[in-house]
Amino acid sequence: MKKTLLIIRLLTVNIILSAQVTSFSDCENMKNSASFAFQNGESITLVANYKWGLVNTSVGEAVLKLSKEDYNSQIHFVASVNIRTYGFFDAFFKVRDSFTSKFNADNMKPSYFYQDTREGKYTKKSTMHFDWKNNILSGKKQRKKSPEREYSIALQGCTFDFMSFIYFLRNMDFNSIATDSNLMVTFALDDIFKTMNVRYVGTSSIKTKAGKFSAIEIVVQLLENDTFASEPEMSLFISNDKNHIPLYAEMPLRIGKVYISLNDFSNLKYPVTSKIK
Repeated sequence: MKKTLLIIRLLTVNIILSAQVTSFSDCENMKNSASFAFQNGESITLVANYKWGLVNTSVGEAVLKLSKEDYNSQIHFVASVNIRTYGFFDAFFKVRDSFTSKFNADNMKPSYFYQDTREGKYTKKSTMHFDWKNNILSGKKQRKKSPEREYSIALQGCTFDFMSFIYFLRNMDFNSIATDSNLMVTFALDDIFKTMNVRYVGTSSIKTKAGKFSAIEIVVQLLENDTFASEPEMSLFISNDKNHIPLYAEMPLRIGKVYISLNDFSNLKYPVTSKIK
């Protein structure tokens, strides 16, 4: 049960994850904030399910919210996600995770990332600061009761925390990308950089807890883990409209599978034209 809930939290984070860019290298030239796929006040709720044989049950949820604020004398979007297990599963393994990302409202480059993880007896706090003027990533992290550790390393261009990447991904112009195209993206995981592959599959339809939608399918490479199936990849579906909201994600495990489904949304920037009646 503990391992299952940890994987659900991991998958929710990875989702979670239109300025008309066509490749990740375009992050250096993002300047058209008026056409972004999201707006201040947006809220999205996702529900996580575990399925194995006849077992198919909801075990927790993630709530993503977007706001705006002045940060370092520049306007930033502030994306936050709170992840929690439901009351029944708290008795087995309580999860209360929160993540915050601040990214520039003009060019979408991340400036700040904060993580507060509380999973059973495991805790972790981490903070990252992106200094693009001097190309330095600095931060600090602390696991359980270990001493807090600070670091400062050279920052690579077009690097994201996982949350700023989710919003960057939503601004991709998939009409300009050939199916089966492979796009490489670099993530900052504390003081380590990881480059992973994101593949655009094409369009299809997907059924969620919020209804059936026309969707864009993307396959995301995940970090290797002995709990995943032999090849750790996640199928991710986002709405095939101007909002590009996350709809559904599915990941096969060695035992069973996990899927995350859209449950509710509010204050989207554009009409939800992808919903199928």
